[in-house]
Amino acid sequence: MGDLLRQVADSERLFSAWNEVRDNDLEDGVKSDQVQDFERGALRNLVELSEQLSAGEYEPGPVVAIEVPKSSGGTRLLAIPTVRDRIVERAVLEVMDPYLDPVLSPWSFAYRSGLGVADAIRALAQARDAGARWVVRSDISDCFERIPRWPVMTRVKEILPDAELCLLVQHLISRDATGRAAHRVRAGRKQGRGLHQGSALSPALTNLYLDAFDKAMLGRGYQVLRYADDFAIPADSQTEAEGALSEAGEVLAEWGLELNESKSRIVSFDEGVEFLGRTVGSRDSVAAEDRASPLEATVYVTTPGALVRSRDDRVRIEHGEKKLLSVNLKRVRQIVGVGRVGFSTPFLHRALRQGVELVLLDDIGRFQGRLSRAMGGDVHVRAAQYEAALDGARALHFARAFVAGKLTNLRTALLRASRSVNAPEESAQDVAVVADRLAQARAGALEAGGLAALMGHEGAASRDYFACWGRMFDPVWGFTHRRRRPPPDPVNAMLSFGYTLLLNDAVVACHIAGLDPEGGYLHSLAQGRASLALDLMEEFRPVVVDTVVTGLVLGAKVAPEGFDHPAQEDRGCRMAPETLKVFLAAYEKRMLTVARHPGLGRRVSYRVALTAQARLLAGALVGREDSYAPLVWR
Repeated sequence: MGDLLRQVADSERLFSAWNEVRDNDLEDGVKSDQVQDFERGALRNLVELSEQLSAGEYEPGPVVAIEVPKSSGGTRLLAIPTVRDRIVERAVLEVMDPYLDPVLSPWSFAYRSGLGVADAIRALAQARDAGARWVVRSDISDCFERIPRWPVMTRVKEILPDAELCLLVQHLISRDATGRAAHRVRAGRKQGRGLHQGSALSPALTNLYLDAFDKAMLGRGYQVLRYADDFAIPADSQTEAEGALSEAGEVLAEWGLELNESKSRIVSFDEGVEFLGRTVGSRDSVAAEDRASPLEATVYVTTPGALVRSRDDRVRIEHGEKKLLSVNLKRVRQIVGVGRVGFSTPFLHRALRQGVELVLLDDIGRFQGRLSRAMGGDVHVRAAQYEAALDGARALHFARAFVAGKLTNLRTALLRASRSVNAPEESAQDVAVVADRLAQARAGALEAGGLAALMGHEGAASRDYFACWGRMFDPVWGFTHRRRRPPPDPVNAMLSFGYTLLLNDAVVACHIAGLDPEGGYLHSLAQGRASLALDLMEEFRPVVVDTVVTGLVLGAKVAPEGFDHPAQEDRGCRMAPETLKVFLAAYEKRMLTVARHPGLGRRVSYRVALTAQARLLAGALVGREDSYAPLVWR
């Protein structure tokens, strides 16, 4: 039996799935006869279900097909599985989702944990703010009934490394039907078409099938914001929108589907675009991004010769006779000094007493040192951390998670960058090809048998990513690939500086979680190297730093002239003072951007999310959490 099918057959997973089925059945306040029958012998029934799945003897029962009227006219076909099949479907979906979700477009919003209508609306507002003026609005006619099953199974086999689980999925989508509308299910079955609307698997499989539509349109230069079979395509002009609508019809026809002509239209933001029950206009208050307003902030001191001192309850930053800043020390979490910055002795004592951390970087952003109050650490967490580092299999497990998270987010960052303001139109096809390679690299990383193989997948994927990413920039920037020591061009200079800032935030997160920042699993151990902090920041690199650089370069917020190239070759390229201020503001803005954290179940800033990930790792090490799951950007 394959490992994934074994996970489906696990008795605890089936019990959890049964609880979901029972809770869903009670949503209308009445427990159905079928659920009551199963409940009378629930424990026995679940054990029997587990044994049948393990032995390969499980056979799905027929669905009950009914028709319900649509508000727009006509009827919708529903196919309701038996209770035992609903339990199996829930278990299959839970096992399948970690393989399915990372391959989907970042603009597919339905049936995905942590994403929903609000995210789709924000994406539409983001397209508006990026310059789109028109939107194609449409959906797909009778989507569930018309989806061909064999191509769906082909995609399932591509993403699931377990032939037996794939066979189970095939049996579940090919069931016979009973009931008054059974003839419609059987007609589709003869044609090899139709996913059962009413099955827990069908929405996920629909997303997987329609992902081909999303990618094909992206390859033609159009961004599809899709919620199930309902979608919006932003465009800069009415002519472009008309072309997008025509090409959407062509692509869907290639995949055996049809546009709903009665719901297809082209509207402008000036008129107001109705999408998922909300109207997004050109001048409304819908925000593309939300940001946190923390009580404590990071202060960056970049003026050469500046002096940081304290006066009463305030920190003052002075340059000669000029006061640059005065802020209450209680509002400061960290002070980062870049280059030749001084600190008075009374201020140092005051900062240590109040827990304000000081970080020193040289003038090109290389880390020099940190001064912070002794934080101790959790001895039990650190003991478990070191024990896991000595256990090769367990260390590899954590390393795989860090790399898988990074590669997933590299793919999303690349796709999002291709839709940025001023991104070249011809990059769309290039990005689509590399995005597929990144998804394949992630799959390879999860199956890597050792650290060397894992690093091979990560290294090849990173080279593909940076090469494709760099082709979006004007050649005047001189960026072709990632180079660090020293950074030879402006883009590499910003990346290196940003990664240093992110590493510093990751070190702080490790301390807060009681971890040793130097005891890592992916990065090799070396004296003075914050290996675990480097591990933790991998999944955040594309989300934070790469996104900041993309926005600054493609958004024309910085220019190549805003960088210095010292005569000494070992000094590398560095940001001029004004460029550095712009970069630091953009970095801090990004770290305060909020996104939903699945573990916390709420939207938090990326800085808080980094600490949450460190705590999740600590919990996984000591057994408080089942495993470490990287933060995946959608």
